[in-house]
Amino acid sequence: MADGFTNKGKAKLLRSFFQSETPPENVYAYLVTNAVAPTADTNTLSELTEISETGKEISLDLDSTDFNNAVEDDTNDKATIQIKDLVFDGAITAASYVVLTDDDSTEADRVVYAYWSLGSIRTVGSGDTLVIADLQFDLVECE
Repeated sequence: MADGFTNKGKAKLLRSFFQSETPPENVYAYLVTNAVAPTADTNTLSELTEISETGKEISLDLDSTDFNNAVEDDTNDKATIQIKDLVFDGAITAASYVVLTDDDSTEADRVVYAYWSLGSIRTVGSGDTLVIADLQFDLVECE
């Protein structure tokens, strides 16, 4: 699967809602390469390869500004929520995925909650931007 929740992300979502576990204050969106593709079994950022350029993460607040457009879809029996458009400044080399992590003070230990494929390797020159629009979480029931 190219997009999805990690098992850690699923567990955190359930513990936060049903067991009142405190969510992180912020979450971070990172660009990573395809050296190791994120999967449901990915645990921490250290298991992936960040793009080589520094400062290519975006801090997000857990609020309706950064996580907007929450929708209940009774026709398709799902609920969705989108992340605001992410704007990464170039230079960017070999970005293949966006991952969403917690805010652990040790960057390598940040838990990966979710991942999205960019569809192809993205490279952006210095002074240009890479805009990632409409990243979405879909909650659906498996049959």
